Amino acid sequence: MDDALKASDFAAYRAELEEMVKKFALGVKREQGQVEEILGEILGRLGALEAGTSGAPAPGGHLPWSLRATEQDWQDLADWIDWFGRHYAPQLHLRIWPCWPAHGGVVEELAALRAAWCAAVEADADPNRAGSELAYWHQMWLWPTIERIRHNYMFSECETDHSPDRPGRTTDTTALRTRVAEAEAERQRLENARYEFFAEVPKGWTPDRPDGLWRREDESWAYFSLLDWEWHAAEKPPVPPEALHPLTAERALELAGDRQSWVTYWAHYTDETDWRAGAPPTTVVRRRRSPERIYDEAYGPDGTWEPTEAVHDFFSARPSDPPHLVEIDAAQAARLAKGDIEL
Repeated sequence: MDDALKASDFAAYRAELEEMVKKFALGVKREQGQVEEILGEILGRLGALEAGTSGAPAPGGHLPWSLRATEQDWQDLADWIDWFGRHYAPQLHLRIWPCWPAHGGVVEELAALRAAWCAAVEADADPNRAGSELAYWHQMWLWPTIERIRHNYMFSECETDHSPDRPGRTTDTTALRTRVAEAEAERQRLENARYEFFAEVPKGWTPDRPDGLWRREDESWAYFSLLDWEWHAAEKPPVPPEALHPLTAERALELAGDRQSWVTYWAHYTDETDWRAGAPPTTVVRRRRSPERIYDEAYGPDGTWEPTEAVHDFFSARPSDPPHLVEIDAAQAARLAKGDIEL
């Protein structure tokens, strides 16, 4: 009998222990999300400290009241809040705790509330403007602001002792860059949806590497300049209609963004004799055939592009002593110029 009782007691004890473990596990699971959030905030703040950033708005941006306010502004706000507490004597759950200056969001809310009160009092004191401004302030600003402060901020935890804020984690910069890029792509898509795009493909050229880009909205034409990389209005394309090949907006933007594909490069030699003798080129020259004009440049010794007549002289029959040009691609041009080719 005693052994049976002991076994029964053990079974009850085991069942009770299992129930306690289950409750503990459920409690841990419920708190896990909050613990992870707090840990993430702590790690984020540590990372900001290591990087030497304060989280303040960037220089030149609009500063919040707390960073614009003078010492007197802070004292005026404190005096007003103390007066409010004495004069209105709100219920305990709606009172402003003494540690309000340590809560950034609460400070901004209270500063805005006082600013609205000052404007309402000024309007109410003016006989020419007397009306319902103070009544409106009480209804629309005072109590909604106080309730929002107690409901939305950690300030509500400070009834007996100050509880420091746990600032939210900083913005995910990768997500931000991705969203900005998506928004820009969508903006461009909507902007270009109203246009028809065309590649200018005269004889000797191909749609993959056209001689120009055009777009049309109703009867209004514009060309893509290869000099400033912007669209410019034009009467009509100065080419026969059969030289214009329709493009999708996506393909037109792709072509417009690939600036190297619009440029022809040549290695520049003093003359054909030097080239045949294996002499090195003297420089690199290039041509951009923009719809408004053809623009030729040579790579100078100081690393800048300068206007040149070399391309014109090479293809013209008139000069008596023309240079000799050998067409090369952008990669070869970069190697000869001993650096990146900048358009």
